[in-house]
Amino acid sequence: MDIVSPVFAGRATELAELHAAHTRAHAGEPAAVLVAGEAGGGKTRLVAEFTRNLRTLTGACLDLGAASLPYAPFTAILRRLGRDAVTSLMPATAMPELGRLMPALTAAAPPPDDGTGQMRLFEHVLALFERLGASEPVVLVVEDAHWADRSTRDLLSFLFRNPPRAGVLPVVTFRPEEPDTRPLFADLARLPHVTRLDLPPLTLGEVADQVRGILGAADPALVRDVHTRGGGNPLFVEALVASPGAAVPGSLGDLVLARVHRLPGPARAVLRAVSAAGDRVGHALLAAVTGLGDAELTEALRPSADHGLLVADGDGYAFRHALIRDAVHADLLPGERSALHRRYAEAVERSPDLSAAPQSALAVHWQGCGDHARALAAAWHAAVERQAAAAYADQLSLLERVLDLWELVPGAESLTGLTRHRVMEAAAEAAAAVGDPDRGLPLVQELLDDTDRARDPDRAALLLLLRAALRAFQGGEAELDDLREAERLAAGHVRVRVLARLSSRLLVYGEMDEGERLGRAGLPLARAHGDVRARTGLEITVAGAAARDGEGDPAALERLRHGDLAPWELVHVLNTLAHCRLNLGRPAEALALTGEGLAVMEDAGLMRAVGAAIAVNRVEALYRLGRWDEAADTLQHHLDRHHAPAFRLQMMIWRIALLAARGTGPQPDPEALAVPLDAGFPQTTLPLAAMLVEWRLAEDDRPAARAVVDAVLRHPRLTAQPCHLWPLLESAAHAGGPRLPEVAALAARLTTATPPAAARAATVTALSGDPATWPAAVAAWEALEQPYPLARALYGAACADLAAGDRAIAAARLDRAAGIAGRLGAAPLTRRISERARRAGLSGPSGGPLTARESEVLRLLARGRSNKEIAEELFISPKTASVHVSRILAKLGAASRGEAAATARDRGLV
Repeated sequence: MDIVSPVFAGRATELAELHAAHTRAHAGEPAAVLVAGEAGGGKTRLVAEFTRNLRTLTGACLDLGAASLPYAPFTAILRRLGRDAVTSLMPATAMPELGRLMPALTAAAPPPDDGTGQMRLFEHVLALFERLGASEPVVLVVEDAHWADRSTRDLLSFLFRNPPRAGVLPVVTFRPEEPDTRPLFADLARLPHVTRLDLPPLTLGEVADQVRGILGAADPALVRDVHTRGGGNPLFVEALVASPGAAVPGSLGDLVLARVHRLPGPARAVLRAVSAAGDRVGHALLAAVTGLGDAELTEALRPSADHGLLVADGDGYAFRHALIRDAVHADLLPGERSALHRRYAEAVERSPDLSAAPQSALAVHWQGCGDHARALAAAWHAAVERQAAAAYADQLSLLERVLDLWELVPGAESLTGLTRHRVMEAAAEAAAAVGDPDRGLPLVQELLDDTDRARDPDRAALLLLLRAALRAFQGGEAELDDLREAERLAAGHVRVRVLARLSSRLLVYGEMDEGERLGRAGLPLARAHGDVRARTGLEITVAGAAARDGEGDPAALERLRHGDLAPWELVHVLNTLAHCRLNLGRPAEALALTGEGLAVMEDAGLMRAVGAAIAVNRVEALYRLGRWDEAADTLQHHLDRHHAPAFRLQMMIWRIALLAARGTGPQPDPEALAVPLDAGFPQTTLPLAAMLVEWRLAEDDRPAARAVVDAVLRHPRLTAQPCHLWPLLESAAHAGGPRLPEVAALAARLTTATPPAAARAATVTALSGDPATWPAAVAAWEALEQPYPLARALYGAACADLAAGDRAIAAARLDRAAGIAGRLGAAPLTRRISERARRAGLSGPSGGPLTARESEVLRLLARGRSNKEIAEELFISPKTASVHVSRILAKLGAASRGEAAATARDRGLV
């Protein structure tokens, strides 16, 4: 009897969701699917049904701990794709990087890792999948991702947060009850393009369909019994149906073992041997462990396959379900288990090619049989392999295993060639590489406690450098304390490394003077020690500091821009130049620089890894230029493809800015609204606070706006970078309230070294009680390429004119402000202008400013839209659209729609 039902029971809704996601991916939309279900819940069967007639590449995560290769499912996918296909799709320069996953791709060794090895690998994997899906849609299936090693989880997260272009649909199956990976999948499921499918238990009717498929008939009493006892779990149903007429045990483990015990003796022995290997074992390795020839081994395996316990998997065998393996392995006696692990270890040691990851397998199997010395040595060698593969998370786990075994193994130092302290340091470095301070900091602290800083200052400095890198992931400024102490201790080449790190981090905190001074101190040392990488980093840091956010000299940055830099170094320079141009009030130049930087990243295949920061500056440039539709489209494009939290937070600043200025649009992420405004890096917190103030003001919620001001004025680095403080002070001045004198005092002490700073200073002064400065603010914004603040200044000046009784000038300024606001689509400002003009009884030659809705209608009218088309686009009735058109004609003094459109263009209203 075949206990696997040929009938696919239930899951119609989930199958439809999968096909819908595939349709979206095929159409060019980002799409990915997470399939969650308990053990035995039918995840694999559902995916198999979905992919039956689709181009599919599958890789599975195995429950082997350190014995599995890092990136195991992706290695499997590449092997199924084949060497020829990979080499035809990717340039030769990518082969050494991809060789970390599939060594057969090239004989060339991967390039030395300069800290970007994993980033480059991820970019090449993404590029490969995109090119793979360009000609024909492909489904990438990663099964049992709850067992994914940390490196695989990092790559999965990268692919989900940077979804491949059209034609690629990632599908990942996992068990939601596994605690280690639950947060990851919960986080990924929140991404807007991701569909999560949670498989419910089968209903009574669906169980009947499954039983009917197995037995050919479905006795109602049997179906009720199986449904009740199996809880709708498809694997439980199969196990229960496979034990007809017997007093079937209640647990699945007992059910599985009941099937195992009915196997012939040789089949049971081989099945137990397979369980000691993990979920999968190659045919040749299993033959070596069992001592059976090919024919004998095949004959012994056949009953397990016939009973649905094992399945063929490439050149080996795998348990059909992990629960089966767990039950069989748990049933081994301690002596049996130890003996099998020893036989596996001996077989792999004799013939390493029998295992895809021999050193990792040896670490597991030697430890499984109690040979701690050999397990330690194998774990150490496997850790070295993981480092070469840029699989730092797995390297960390293996090094932790080495350290756990250290005290159990006399002579451990001779087996590794390193002291225990050096192994601890390597583990802490791996923790820093994966951003895991909780595991790395205790190691570094123990090392520092054991280091005499007076006798070995350079070693202490290196450890402080390492601790600073780990502390950077925790936020706060403790990293600077460590770096400054390291700078006091270090000499020689160590000092070069410390100065390079400290000077660059100081710039992040806005400490330009100290950053430049220390960077300049490091340059001659870097040259003397021949450290090209540190020298280039120091040159970029010094040049960036000298530019002073646009207030200083950009000449050094311009020289570097045209020098011999790596792509990511060049983009760093271009991004800094764009930032400076923005702060100088030259957004068009900034836009060109960001375009150049994005092209460099695209050409280098590193767009998603290091191109995100320059994308933020591009959105800001478009916003400043008043090209808001482009800004919104660009912002959404990058949000669809980049989902790193820090990047999303930066983009949320400009989503909020657009929402405040337009009065409509997508809401910001809740995480952006929960950011503490009295801490963090000033280049993030201050702009975020400024836009939050603007948003609350646009919603006429002045108390909420003032609460934001209250919080951010407590920031410890409030005045570190004037370029970020000036926009905040201007927004705070618009909010008014009891903090206005403090805002005015801050503005009076702040430098106005750039044209935007001078314009904002005049605005703050005017809002703080000196309306006579409004004309200066208008003139300052007139000279810049930023229409929105000009319209706001015109409105402010007009209000001051009205207060002074100068109605003619006020009318002219309101009229011009209305034109700019209408052209931009700045609905809240348009509404304020209209209301102020109405209250003042102004009509003027143009019949008064247009309302926000009239401005929207006018833009569509000027594009030749009919009343019906305008109504459809604005979700209003055609009659209402007609009323708006009539009012627009009257206000513009136009006799026809065409004349109204021409007048609007002449006056800059559209």
